[in-house]
Amino acid sequence: MKPWALGTVLALTLAATSPGWAQAPPVFRAQVEEVYVDVFVTRSGQPVPGLRAANFELRDNRVVQTLELLSAESHPILAVLVFDISSSMDGGRLAALRTAGEAFLGGLRPADRAAMVAFSDQITLLAEPTADKAIVRGALASLRARGATSVYDALFAAITLSDPSLRPLVVLFTDGEDNTSWLGERQIRAMVERSNALVHVVGWRPPPDRQNGRLVPVISASEPVLREIAEASGGRFWGADSPERLQMAFTAVADAMRHRYVLRYEAQGVKRAGWHRIEVRLKGAKGKAQTRRGYWVGR
Repeated sequence: MKPWALGTVLALTLAATSPGWAQAPPVFRAQVEEVYVDVFVTRSGQPVPGLRAANFELRDNRVVQTLELLSAESHPILAVLVFDISSSMDGGRLAALRTAGEAFLGGLRPADRAAMVAFSDQITLLAEPTADKAIVRGALASLRARGATSVYDALFAAITLSDPSLRPLVVLFTDGEDNTSWLGERQIRAMVERSNALVHVVGWRPPPDRQNGRLVPVISASEPVLREIAEASGGRFWGADSPERLQMAFTAVADAMRHRYVLRYEAQGVKRAGWHRIEVRLKGAKGKAQTRRGYWVGR
């Protein structure tokens, strides 16, 4: 168990907010000039199997690239579970989160690695990246609710665990508003965009309100921000208002990773350094392609 001390959080915060950080952001990790892009293709909410490289058109800063389609099995993931254990999670919510976490781990492949970060007003590394899922399950069982909520700081810390040899996946769960983070929305959004981590966020929602005879979801003030952060990385926000929906969300994230397409290309016809906008569309196939919005290459 490794808690991030206050000094460490301060150091991360200063690194992310100092003027020099804008000139030297976290860099999208690619091998030399090779870029790897995870793409999720769905039709009517279901994965679309059997696509080939010829079914994808990818533009890097508006320039069409030559693609290679890789086997997803050949590219294991590092899944970092980032779980809110603030005092509001005490009782049934924490028990439901443990069950959902177990379901997610059960959906990983043997070669995939997993890690666990728990956060309240403190951030603790409960399980370092490992292929031994039993270690992470032990960390799940040890979760105890206490304290306030530092969502943004926890997300930052989880992204720093990324391993360049694995596809990084961050699965963040929270049930409330951020009220103790040093980092703000702008810093964490930039951090996510300029890393190569895929971020999925699962947010607990209270039961829906009945308004004018209709059930209306109760959305927290932080949900639009977390949704934007997840979608910028190629992931999504999942709302859950019951233990059953919570488990369904975690199971769906693991299932999506098994059905993803991994595209590789060497960026041609574009400047190397700076922000690269990615656009992916399908050719000769019906469905919706979802991927990250871009990546950053340092000088």
